[in-house]
Parts: sequence; C-alpha cells; structure tokens
Amino acid sequence: MKVTQIQLTNYRNLAQQKVVLGPGLNIFVGDNAQGKTNLVESVYLCCIGKSPRTDKDKDLVRWGEQKAFVRVNYNCRYGDGEIAIDLKTQGKKQIAVNSVPITKMAELMGYLNCIYFSPNEIKIISQSPVERRRFLDIDLCQTDKNYFYSLQRLNKALAQRNNLLKSAQSVEQLKETVFVWDEQIAEEGARVVAKRRAFCEKLKVYAKRCHEKLTDGKETLDLSYVTQIDGENVKELAQNYLQLLQNSLEKDFNLRHTSIGCQRDDICLKINGVDVRTFGSQGQLRTTALSLKLAELMIFKDIIGEYPVLILDDVLSELDLDRQKRLLHFDKRLQILLTTATEIPQELLGECKQFVITNGVCREKK
Repeated sequence: MKVTQIQLTNYRNLAQQKVVLGPGLNIFVGDNAQGKTNLVESVYLCCIGKSPRTDKDKDLVRWGEQKAFVRVNYNCRYGDGEIAIDLKTQGKKQIAVNSVPITKMAELMGYLNCIYFSPNEIKIISQSPVERRRFLDIDLCQTDKNYFYSLQRLNKALAQRNNLLKSAQSVEQLKETVFVWDEQIAEEGARVVAKRRAFCEKLKVYAKRCHEKLTDGKETLDLSYVTQIDGENVKELAQNYLQLLQNSLEKDFNLRHTSIGCQRDDICLKINGVDVRTFGSQGQLRTTALSLKLAELMIFKDIIGEYPVLILDDVLSELDLDRQKRLLHFDKRLQILLTTATEIPQELLGECKQFVITNGVCREKK
C-alpha cells in the first residue's frame, strides 16, 4: 500500500499544498512548528477519520479560515483509490471514498491502512490501560469492520447501563430494566474480547521476534492479554460476561458505574520476566514501543496481504543509530513517511525522496 499524492487546503498551517510521494522512504525535514507533522497527520486522518493529536475537527482548520480540505491518493493490491475529507469549524466533516460520500465512519476503515509512530507512542507502554486498549482498537478497526461495529454497539450499551446506574433509586428498580443492556454488553463484549485476544496472540509472537533483533538477543519481550472475561469461545465468553455483570449489580449500583467488562482490559508487557511499565528504563520503554510498531506491520501484512503505510513522526532522535537503520530498512516494499528536524546520516539513506518544509510550504529537495 502506497500513498501517491497528498493535496491540502487550509489544513492547520498549510494553506495550499500538493505533494507527490515516492514508493519507498519519503523524508520531510523542517524546524519545529513548520508543518511537517501536519502534513503526515493528514494521511492518518484519511486512514481512520480522526487526528492522532486532537479530537476536535475545528482544530484542523487553518487559523482564520472556516473550511479545510484534504485529499489523499493511494494505490494498493486492489488498484488506485482516493479519500477526500472536507473539514469545517462549524458542523460535521464530510468524507468521500473514490468520490462516493460515506455516512458511517466504519465505511472508511480498511481502504487506506496506516501505522503512526511518534515519541508520544511511548505512552502505550508507560501510561494507563486506556492507551493500550486504544492501540488494539485502532488496529482491529482498520482490519475488521465487524470489530468496529461490535465496539460501537458495546460502548453505546455500556453508556446506557451507566446512565441507569446513576439514575436508579434502588437495586430492585435496576433489575427491572438493566438486563436488556447486560445481554447486549455481554454479546458484543464477547466478540470484542475474542478478537482482541486473537490479535494479541499474533502480536506476542511478532513483538518477541522484533524485540530480540533490536536488542541483539539480550532481552526477551513477553506480551499477554489481560481481561476479566473467561471463555474458550464467543458463546462461553458471553455467558460468563453476563454472569459477571449480574453478580456485580449491587456493587455497580453503589459505585454508579459498571466495574466489570472489557472496558478494563489491558496488555501486560514484560522484559526478561519483569514488568516494563513499572520497572523499565526509558530505553526499554522506547524499544518496546518500537517492537510493537514493527510487529503491527507484520500482522497487517498477514491480514491484508500488504504492508500499511508507516508514518514516523520525529522518532529517529529517540533511537540509536543501529535501531534507526533497522527501522528505515525494515523492508524495501514498505512506504515510510518520516519527519525530522535534523539531517539524517547519509549511511541510513538509500533511495528516497526528500522534502523541505518551511512556514507551511513543502518543496521537494533536488
């Protein structure tokens, strides 16, 4: 999968921009706040429909303007494609895939696949379980639309259950109405748990392999999926999930929120048997995050038959020369969009296209 062209109008600090990309390594060089991150962010926006840096679409519109436009052209194993997004400071964004408007975000998933890696991605390892669930959900939504729908229905049912818990006067009153949402949460939650667990099993194998290469075999990375829901298959998971919800009703009533379920799932990461999040050094946290990203590439290749686009936003400075080399030369079939504030050592560069970004203007370096 390759992005062939990016066209932007009034996107963040980029007024008018058209960039033609190469099939391999594409390097965007510029000082801070010049627009290089904004440019590659627009590609990710066309991948999942939202920015990795903000939840507010109005923040994506250039200051003083009312509208912004993003168009990304790409090619994949099925042929050429185009995703266009109209953004507004007031009102909802409009998305079209191959000139056909879409009405649901799930319809966007799977056309353009990307993996985004920035220094902030270390929070996948170091911060709360929310970040690790988000990591799983983004990958699974890109590769499985049914997962997106299950997750969406689960979150809606969970919100309804929590509203009941907040408004109910007694547990007895709750019992009369909450079972409808319990059944839906158990059904959709079982599907979510099953698919997260299967994804983590693949991730475990590839992440371990990548980490051993990055550390020359000195460290062994172990990954496991942590959930409160037990079961060998979706049916068993749903039955056990429902039982746990029913058993926790009184506790949940006192807490006024749902305490049981896959909204509390996590990924446990250990290096040589020691928890990375608690005891890992900064170097180990960075290497673990990189191992996960490389493992993602391999899983996407398995699932969709080709590599996704890899976006590396100012990450080389976080890595030593050997890890930089391993990352940039992971596979010649992989397209990389790389931003950097400094020149890259010549020994790391093979065939590539280089661009310079100054004050929101991108020019190819000849």
